Amino acid sequence: MAAVLTIALLASLLAGCAAAPPDGSAGKAAGVYPTRVVVGALVSETGPLPALFAPIVTGARAYLDMVNAKGGVAGRRIDLATTLDDQSSPSIDASQARTLVDANHVFAVLPVATASFTGGKFLAANGVPTFGLNVNPQWMDGPSLFGNNGSYLDFTAANVQVPFVAQQHHVHAAAVLAYNIAQSQEGCQGMVNGLRTYHVPVAYEDLSIPAPASDLHADVTRMKQAGVDLVVSCMDLGGDVLLSNTMRATGITHVTQLWATGYAENAIRQHTSAMQGAYFMEPNVPFEVTKLHPGVYPGMDLFEKMLEKHFPHTMPSETALAGWTSAALFVQGLRMVGRRLTRSRLVHAVNTIKSFTAGTILAPVDWRTAHTSSGPLNCSAFVQARGKTFVPVYGTPKSVFSCFKTPAPPTTRPISVLNPVPAGVPPS
Repeated sequence: MAAVLTIALLASLLAGCAAAPPDGSAGKAAGVYPTRVVVGALVSETGPLPALFAPIVTGARAYLDMVNAKGGVAGRRIDLATTLDDQSSPSIDASQARTLVDANHVFAVLPVATASFTGGKFLAANGVPTFGLNVNPQWMDGPSLFGNNGSYLDFTAANVQVPFVAQQHHVHAAAVLAYNIAQSQEGCQGMVNGLRTYHVPVAYEDLSIPAPASDLHADVTRMKQAGVDLVVSCMDLGGDVLLSNTMRATGITHVTQLWATGYAENAIRQHTSAMQGAYFMEPNVPFEVTKLHPGVYPGMDLFEKMLEKHFPHTMPSETALAGWTSAALFVQGLRMVGRRLTRSRLVHAVNTIKSFTAGTILAPVDWRTAHTSSGPLNCSAFVQARGKTFVPVYGTPKSVFSCFKTPAPPTTRPISVLNPVPAGVPPS
């Protein structure tokens, strides 16, 4: 959920590219040709917050370039021919989704990363296979929409990871801060609900901070008066850095911080001091496993290798990884279908996948139920900012993932991580 919030808060961009030629073959699926299958991307490139959505296209291209270099799938290369920008506008998003299908004649929409996915309703109604970053409730609109780690979202459900961290640090008083943006507010409400479910006192909350944050002195003063020793933030990186610096200037030290955003190499290099000690939770194995545990998580090893090969100036990021895993799911479906490719056959095939991990990158996603349920497991990988890097923390002896049963029942007892790690959770 934290990774969902990370990107749900931030708008960015990619410029439109040349459209694919119309499909002139009557009776054949749009975008399907003897030697290629055409897909198009829908990305928010402009908007009120800093650009972070664009790398999803880079991640998807890295995966597709790798597949195409080996001959594609069933004799067809995958042509990501069009990228449209919805300008972070709900109305433009709906229009651009139609343009991809009706004018650009794409077979599938891949990848998607938008601030407002209103076009999802049209794509779902027309059975268009769609793959991308699941930060919008519209991903639950139909069985042809495939979010990068499942399509089900319940922002306000009691979060179990946050009280777990609170218990590890023996927290006595928590503070929760969010922007006055729906996804930020709702996501942090889920964290508030989780803290209260597990009887961690919430001494201060402000879920209506104007975005982007410009002055947090009033919040910090009230947090200091409340004796807060845990701060949970659903703001963007700029807001988190401002919060950390304001706390330090006000004399608030030795406070555990849990941020919904900021897990990126360029971020910690630029804001080393402000980020020190902050915790982050991710739905995927951390990027650091490639160096710490080479060969244990081959999917992440491959992602970083191909990103460096095809886009050497792009650092690994959550959005780039979402593009990679979305493309991996699409390709797995193509391989299951073979040459007789239609939209309905692809959608059906993907929805029979019992355990999708993108090659040991994700906690397993069961696509038989992932449109309507978060499943019986809730797995996250935790990292902490130390120096100029991130270090995986918690987890189990055999995995960087910390897994919990869901739903989380109210209890005063300590939250326990499932150990041994459940079957199917990477690296198994």
